[in-house]
Amino acid sequence: MSRRIARLVAGFSALLCVAGPAWALDAGRIGGERIGGPSLPVETEPAHRTAAVENRDAIAVIIGNRRYANGLPEVLYAENDALAARRLATEVLGYRAGNIIDLRNASQAEMLSVFGNAADHRGKLWAWVKSGVSDVFVYYSGHGVPGLRDKRGYLLPVDADPATPEINGYSLDLLLANLSRLEARSTLVMLDACFSGNSAAGWLLRSASPVYIRTEAPADPTGLSVISAAQGDQVASWDQERRLGLFTRHVMDALFDGAADRGRGGNGDGAVTLGEVETYLDDELSYAARRLYRRVQKASVLGDPKTVLVPDVRRRAPQAPLAQPALGASPQRTPPAGVPSGRYPALGPSIADAQLFLQIHWDDVRRTIESYYLRQGTVWDQRGNPPQVEFAERMKEISERRVVKVAGNTFDLEIRYRWQGGGVSDIAEAVMRIAVAPDALAVEKMWR
Repeated sequence: MSRRIARLVAGFSALLCVAGPAWALDAGRIGGERIGGPSLPVETEPAHRTAAVENRDAIAVIIGNRRYANGLPEVLYAENDALAARRLATEVLGYRAGNIIDLRNASQAEMLSVFGNAADHRGKLWAWVKSGVSDVFVYYSGHGVPGLRDKRGYLLPVDADPATPEINGYSLDLLLANLSRLEARSTLVMLDACFSGNSAAGWLLRSASPVYIRTEAPADPTGLSVISAAQGDQVASWDQERRLGLFTRHVMDALFDGAADRGRGGNGDGAVTLGEVETYLDDELSYAARRLYRRVQKASVLGDPKTVLVPDVRRRAPQAPLAQPALGASPQRTPPAGVPSGRYPALGPSIADAQLFLQIHWDDVRRTIESYYLRQGTVWDQRGNPPQVEFAERMKEISERRVVKVAGNTFDLEIRYRWQGGGVSDIAEAVMRIAVAPDALAVEKMWR
């Protein structure tokens, strides 16, 4: 067994771990919807931007398992993760939308139908792949569990019983083995899952003690690149602010805008390699987990470090604080001095598009709203004084947010927030119309 395969084996050896701390759960809305509401719509529209080079024969399988049966807790950010992975496939890797097998809340039958079983690997993915021509991208976000009998790792379909994944789960060993048999030109696998018996909302395996899982890599992993969220006895964390898995957030940063190529381990040649991604995650992901949660999290990577994952990075300018336009003005079309052009992509036509834009650019959107609200707050002065900023009503905290409408370059955002002014504080709700220009954001209108 090679050293890098051995690292994968160690990477999938996991002590029972949680997907995120209980206090990290958003008590309001997750990814633009209220907890317990309907699923996020599955994205079917064309991507926001076109990749530099179309990869016509490439095939992707994207799975976001959020809602589970049998009383299991939700994986709150799984659908957001899947939307981000879909954008990576279409906007960066050049995959055609019609070549994406997009599964939300996948059952065991659906996973078997796509990937095949132990007796026959010729599922839907096999049927779509052109031998020696197609690149394959597989992304999974959801629960993972250990088999208590065989001590192997399993992806957990939404209809599975976590106590018997050997019967109704989908084996990680089987997934990698069947992918190796596809004869694809290359295969990239990303797993944002904790192969454990626990979750942020409680144990998945009742009356079970922590166990170690050791999975064996396929005998011939040629052409296979596997990146998973954590290794050993580490915890796979969440990014509460971005409403993504912490791993997904950082691996998307590494690939989507080429941060791995520009980072400490990159050579800046415009192509992102597996080795550059591994170095970037070792630096950024591991540091974020330590700083946010005081825990060790190191991504597990298998494959040739020279493998090129993104051949031509279309770099976007780094984000910077925005200059807020005058009250009632439209967003600036010309960037302020010192601010790079092209910071924001065009909005897609659906609410799901706006939700993804919001979670990626939430810090900028929040600052734009708060600045607008402060100026308007001079009108809402609670003391009856002549309007002055020092007495203005201020927005203290936005606890809930939800996109309710998208029209052109604007989206309507329903928020619930706490305000304070003139010695008075209370909870209020409002709708903000946010306008998006390539280089600036602005609040066009507010209803309260």
